[in-house]
Amino acid sequence: MSLYTSHQSKMITSIDRAVTGLKQIDPLTNSYYAKCLEIFEANSDQRLGLLGWLKANVVSKMSQDANAILSVGCGTGAFDEHILGYARARMSQVTYLGIEPNEIAAAEFLQTMGSQKSNQVDVSVLVQKFGEQTFENTFDLILFVQSIYYLEDRNDAIDAALRALKPGGELVIMIAPDEELNIIANLMWQRQMEQKSWFSDDVRAHLDARDLEYCETRVSANLNANECFGESTEEGRNIVDFIVQTRADQLPTGLRNDISEFLMSISEEQGTTTSLPHPVDIFRCRKP
Repeated sequence: MSLYTSHQSKMITSIDRAVTGLKQIDPLTNSYYAKCLEIFEANSDQRLGLLGWLKANVVSKMSQDANAILSVGCGTGAFDEHILGYARARMSQVTYLGIEPNEIAAAEFLQTMGSQKSNQVDVSVLVQKFGEQTFENTFDLILFVQSIYYLEDRNDAIDAALRALKPGGELVIMIAPDEELNIIANLMWQRQMEQKSWFSDDVRAHLDARDLEYCETRVSANLNANECFGESTEEGRNIVDFIVQTRADQLPTGLRNDISEFLMSISEEQGTTTSLPHPVDIFRCRKP
């Protein structure tokens, strides 16, 4: 059964044609991207859902001895500070490394995580792209939290992560399915990066191709989109810009209208809230 109605499928086709016809689609600049992400996250329950899942299913089951954790594409540390807090409360020693190519975000990561540094906790960050380092049997846990989309070679990234795990260590990849809210971003990314974007189907295919054992689960989430429709506010425009991964006000009027109509068509009314679904698929792979 198709995920979309006939009308929605036609809208997706129309958006795809319009995007393909654009000469250029500028990605969000670093500072504006960070602003849009912050507002998007503030209007979503996704982060809380993912943190709760990680605490219950991964961190709480790790050894209480010393552990090393790597977060790939750690950003500002807004997610990682909670994971470190869970780990610090459980483990005798924690080494927490972030990898983040954006210098501004990496500096904020250190600032965000710094309050937890102690004799028990070591925190550091590498301002690099993942794959420029050499790790062998180093980490007990490696996290890709909504970051694998942005890597140039995702196949190599997953393989490198598996090599970097200690025996018995675990790789956790959190990634959206190419459904509903993400389908427009996918169309934009393909045009911006001139390569196919990756979503959960692609991670699954990669792991299957390597005959790796893994567990998969889905965490549901909803985005409060009240500010996005009608006379949208600045906050609403920031959210839409993050959804489409470019400044929507720089897109042709017809394309903007098609995007707005499509988003409205997938929205759900929950009391006084207009919400957009954006689930996350989680893959867990343990190194033998």
